[in-house]
Amino acid sequence: MSKATTVLVPGVSVTLPPAGNISFEIEQGQRFKMTQPEGEQVADLISFNRDDPRELLSMHGSRAVNLNWKLTKPHVLYSNRTREMWRIDEDLTGENYCGGGYCSEHLNMMRYGEKGKGAPTCQQNLEQAVRGYGMDRWNFNVDACFNVFMTVAYDADGKWEIREAKGKVGDYITMTALMPQIVAISNCPILFNACNNFKLKPLTLEILK
Repeated sequence: MSKATTVLVPGVSVTLPPAGNISFEIEQGQRFKMTQPEGEQVADLISFNRDDPRELLSMHGSRAVNLNWKLTKPHVLYSNRTREMWRIDEDLTGENYCGGGYCSEHLNMMRYGEKGKGAPTCQQNLEQAVRGYGMDRWNFNVDACFNVFMTVAYDADGKWEIREAKGKVGDYITMTALMPQIVAISNCPILFNACNNFKLKPLTLEILK
């Protein structure tokens, strides 16, 4: 029996509610599609080699092999052992943050003050999603996180800033799994910055037939 929160049946879409989380398993060669029904919503995605969860997605490895920090179609995403994990087949928004990272309570409090205390975070969501596998926060790190549909700017003066999401209604990304994986996703719950344009929205997930 799967230890995931959800079993995704190929060809049957699932709606991830605003601020929700999910884990599921995917076979090698299957294609995964994530859609923004309302646009302007960000998802944090991590994944693990199902046969050895010590191998997990790496943004550092993905940037280094692709020699690119703006990963989109047709780039391949790599693991911390520099093995192929995902191939991006379609990406209508064309905006993903590939520097690694997710919101946490301590980070939010440092950036936004006391209002960050106790507020929902992607770290909490991801930890909850993988709990059924006997994993917790220490089984993944910020480098493992692919911030799908997230807009981050690197300005010439060195300024780094999360900016307004560019996803339009119906935009989606489709990726092919290049090994059997455990996948966890946080539908980002943050309202302190412009990553979701200050409104939380659903996401639609599907393993394609």
